[in-house]
Amino acid sequence: MKLFYHIKKALCFLLCFGLLFPLAGCGKSSALLRYDISAAPQNLDPQFATGAVEQMIIQNICEGLVRQLPNGEIVPALAESYAISESGLQYTFILKEAQWENGAPVTAEDFVFAFQRMFNSVSRSPYAEQYASISGARQIMEAGAAASSLGVSAKDSRTLVFTLAQEDPFFLEQLCHTAAMPCNREFFEESRGKYGTTAKMTLANGPFYIRLWDNQSYLYLKRSASYYDAQAVELPGVYLYIRRDVPTAQQEEAGEVPLTIYERVLDGSADIAPANYQQAMAAQAQGCTYQRQSNTVWALVANSNNQPLAAENMRKAFFHCVNREELEGYLQENMTITDRLISPEVMQFTQSYTESVPVSVNSYAPEQAQAEYETALPQANRSALESLELLVPNEANIPFMSGMLQQMWERTLSSFVNIIALPREELESRVAAGEFDMAIVPFSSTQNTPLEVLGQFTSSGQWNSRSPEYDALFHAAQEAKTKQTLLPALAQAEAFLYRDCAVVPLFYETTYTIFSPGVDGVELYPYNGLVYFKNARCYR
Repeated sequence: MKLFYHIKKALCFLLCFGLLFPLAGCGKSSALLRYDISAAPQNLDPQFATGAVEQMIIQNICEGLVRQLPNGEIVPALAESYAISESGLQYTFILKEAQWENGAPVTAEDFVFAFQRMFNSVSRSPYAEQYASISGARQIMEAGAAASSLGVSAKDSRTLVFTLAQEDPFFLEQLCHTAAMPCNREFFEESRGKYGTTAKMTLANGPFYIRLWDNQSYLYLKRSASYYDAQAVELPGVYLYIRRDVPTAQQEEAGEVPLTIYERVLDGSADIAPANYQQAMAAQAQGCTYQRQSNTVWALVANSNNQPLAAENMRKAFFHCVNREELEGYLQENMTITDRLISPEVMQFTQSYTESVPVSVNSYAPEQAQAEYETALPQANRSALESLELLVPNEANIPFMSGMLQQMWERTLSSFVNIIALPREELESRVAAGEFDMAIVPFSSTQNTPLEVLGQFTSSGQWNSRSPEYDALFHAAQEAKTKQTLLPALAQAEAFLYRDCAVVPLFYETTYTIFSPGVDGVELYPYNGLVYFKNARCYR
């Protein structure tokens, strides 16, 4: 009997141990993920939140009809299926059976209410213009029509219909935005103006919900048991720490310097961090993994408000001297020479825009540069010409590479340009204030479209090309309603910038994000700072 008792006791112990600590080969449970965010969220109202941090959190706690993957592909999310009419003016969505975190069903009416909120005359959403193609939208915004006249309707609890006033090739993509997430009317009205401002006043229908929200230190996103696809979510939750790399008052008083986010990944107190090339390679040597993104293009621009570059021929003379081939050997490993202003990761209709849309970009013409320089020289301010400056970021090999530009201008124009290397923040500050002659500046997309970057060169953009012709080309691209008309219009506008020497693309930069050992499945989006955690796993 005693032997039987001891065997039984041992078996019970092994069974309990196996339940608490799964043995190798029996599967592992994912640990919590730790991610540092750059600021505390102010408002998590999907129809009104504009900050990148807010939108990232909303994308993880809410789910819309469709979702765009990092490669640009659009896939159903809360929509079980959808159909587009032959005219392209009606979109019909059949919803999956889904719940809000409080157990209420997600219905087509939740989407109708969300879109009507966007067009509310008292407090219109900053995203309303993105959905101006919906029938009735213009009348609401411009003539004060009732929001209920908007072309969004619920045929039944699971059938949602959008009726457009005109074709919109970006409509599906716009439905991936946080502004197109559903909103439960009853919960919203009970929040009494505090919707999205605290954990209690935020309602989720996505893979996670907000369990804790402390704007001084962190948010805790917990896996939602009410999410329709809960079994596919392995992470028990995500800790979003707020600015741990910024010293607290106590640390400042004690003279302590907090760890950077990169250092926290290496010491085991964080799981994800941005990194430069050298850091990524060092982290890999310590067992970390990394992802690469190439969403930033660095380009040469001129201040068209300053003499002597305000003269078109003078600007063209300097830009026509630039031979990218001579720069090839002077860049760091994470930089690649490019002749396109749009990054290779920007998609258009699920394909890389730069790969699918060829554009004539040959701007190197030294003999033409000399002729333009001679034409502009008599009217030039000689003093300003002799004191020209090129502002460049003081990082990587960019100042050294800029020395090659300096040699090109001396060789072709016999003109000397001073190179001023600055920290990136100071460079961007001086450029924004117009305190520069020429500069090498970054162009990045926060939206998955070339229009965002190209729009910066219109008469109302930061880099005003002073060209009515370019404005017309850009407007034609904006108004294009089909793939067949949009892509050629984009190509014509982009080609004009190079032909007119409004800008000279130089290279695109590959940035890195490192992950602690055992972390995978995190989706990073190259153009809007979105980090998606639903498919992530974390095994420590």
